[in-house]
Amino acid sequence: MQGVDVASISVTVDGDERILEAGTTGADLFGDRRDVVVMRVAGELCDLAREIRADDVVEPVLVSEPDGLNVLRHSATHVMAQAVQGLRPGAKLGIGPFITDGFYYDFDVEEPFTPEDLKALEKAMQRIVKEGQTFRRRTVTQEEALAELADQPYKCQLLNRAAGVDGAEGVSVEVGAGETTIYDNLNRQGETVWKDLCRGPHVPSTKVLANGWSLMRSAAAYWLGSEKNPQLQRIYGTAWPTKDELVAYKDRLAEAERRDHRRL
Repeated sequence: MQGVDVASISVTVDGDERILEAGTTGADLFGDRRDVVVMRVAGELCDLAREIRADDVVEPVLVSEPDGLNVLRHSATHVMAQAVQGLRPGAKLGIGPFITDGFYYDFDVEEPFTPEDLKALEKAMQRIVKEGQTFRRRTVTQEEALAELADQPYKCQLLNRAAGVDGAEGVSVEVGAGETTIYDNLNRQGETVWKDLCRGPHVPSTKVLANGWSLMRSAAAYWLGSEKNPQLQRIYGTAWPTKDELVAYKDRLAEAERRDHRRL
């Protein structure tokens, strides 16, 4: 049709109608805003790397918003799990969701984690954060995912919807309705250095985590919350948009602990 620019699309961005070039991504729209970690498209959270499509209704999601903070914390679980497998290559991955004020990840390891292990893991995480790895979403079939993750028995249970999977805490961040997806962590050369079964979305780069996170403690936890299942080792952490907010959170915890001691 004469006069129609087929390379342009009409979308709504943050309440304003705009004409964009076809192929424009969320990163193109919001990449210069450090406070934007993902976007909301028609009410669904999406990575900034996703292409904007004709008639999409797009909103930036700030790291200070509850949804943005949850994404930050979920990305922190991936950084932690990568660090764990770097220091303990035989570790088998369980589930790693965001939770109130933080995150955790469950691991099947031969020996429980010690306070010294957590310090070493934090140093490894700092290296991953500084490296600025990017998160890449990849859609796969269930068969492809099972083949890629064949050495991860707990991930295979999730993919096969083994008994006890549906409804268990944290499962929805890994598998659920819709596509099966794997998130790759890419180094600066674009090489995959780590991957995990995950529904996402994630922050665009590990650098977004900056220095507003910390590992808190480790504990034992049954796989899928059932004492009939193997006992795994869970590491808890916390993540915030800034170091000041992290310090304030730790101060609140310390004050609450002091109050509890005074009551005793």
